[in-house]
Amino acid sequence: MPEALQHIMAEMTPWLQQYGYFILALAIAIEGVGIPAPGQSLLIVASLLAAAGQMSLPLVLIVAGSSAFIGNSLGYFLGIKFGDVLIKKGWVKESTEAKLHGFIGKYGLAALLLSRFIEGLKQTIFIGCGMAKMSLNKFLLGNTLATGLWLTLFGLGPVLIRDELTPILAFYHHHQHLFWLIITVIGTISLVIFTLILRRRQSHQVDE
Repeated sequence: MPEALQHIMAEMTPWLQQYGYFILALAIAIEGVGIPAPGQSLLIVASLLAAAGQMSLPLVLIVAGSSAFIGNSLGYFLGIKFGDVLIKKGWVKESTEAKLHGFIGKYGLAALLLSRFIEGLKQTIFIGCGMAKMSLNKFLLGNTLATGLWLTLFGLGPVLIRDELTPILAFYHHHQHLFWLIITVIGTISLVIFTLILRRRQSHQVDE
């Protein structure tokens, strides 16, 4: 086990042992409303504890997935309802808002997928989507895809690849932006292809 992961395990395990699934849910959920928290680290540790039989893996995945989705959604609605107030209070800087608008405007749905895995962006992107008035349907789709992918990689992944975790984590930390850019491009292309196929089928049904 790499030294960095050993440190995370040593730091996070007592919290999970004392507060269980509650602290996991809380840390993940509050990240969605723009508050930095060790949600991802807790998820990785909880997954490894589940692999050792100290926690329930299905319950870890359910708690983490639902907390992420709900927290992200709260951030989105917070951005819609109170975006101007957040800027006036200084809780969201105007420069941050401009960067978020530019990022969301340029990448759209792909912004949600990519930012979920980048520190800083993953805490603010959902509020940014609300402030940018992204449509609810588009946000829900992006939130579902991003949460599912994140949960698979950081919740289920450590259990499946725990013996190979050292080189994988080292690669991820050194190339995470490139890694998620590739994943996002692949996901976006797949989504576009699926949408085109669906529209073609609908068109054929109308013609018939």
